[in-house]
Amino acid sequence: MLDPSLTTWRAQYDRLVRSRDRVLAPYKSSVEYGDDLQHYFQDCWHLKEWIKNDKLIGVGKAIEREVKAHKALEVIADLANAAKHLNHKKHERHDAYVTSTNVTVHLGQDKPIDVVYVITLGDGATLSAQDLVRDGFLAWEGILTKLGLLP
Repeated sequence: MLDPSLTTWRAQYDRLVRSRDRVLAPYKSSVEYGDDLQHYFQDCWHLKEWIKNDKLIGVGKAIEREVKAHKALEVIADLANAAKHLNHKKHERHDAYVTSTNVTVHLGQDKPIDVVYVITLGDGATLSAQDLVRDGFLAWEGILTKLGLLP
């Protein structure tokens, strides 16, 4: 990886954009979708650390406060940490896990498969991974705009 003096938070943000674009595109393989979804959650959550550690922008304390105000980012944190460590009990926020998947195959269509991941929170609430991808990205756009990092 690059020395911190050779990169900025923007590199991780751009990686997040590419991850989001991949996971929202049509898929032919549910395995590839699962891999890309896991990478999206990790890229989304790790943006916070890249921003905190980028000394040129100096928003380390503010970014922690802003991220905690967005439930979608906290759920993504649980999923990213579970993907990294198999569980997230050490840093549990909403006790979120993917609890089921559903794959629908479409023969002869432009969109070969639909993959739906259901995320269940500790309180029993459920949400789709697709909605969480969009909500997490929108949360970041709002935070970055508020902090003057995006136009």
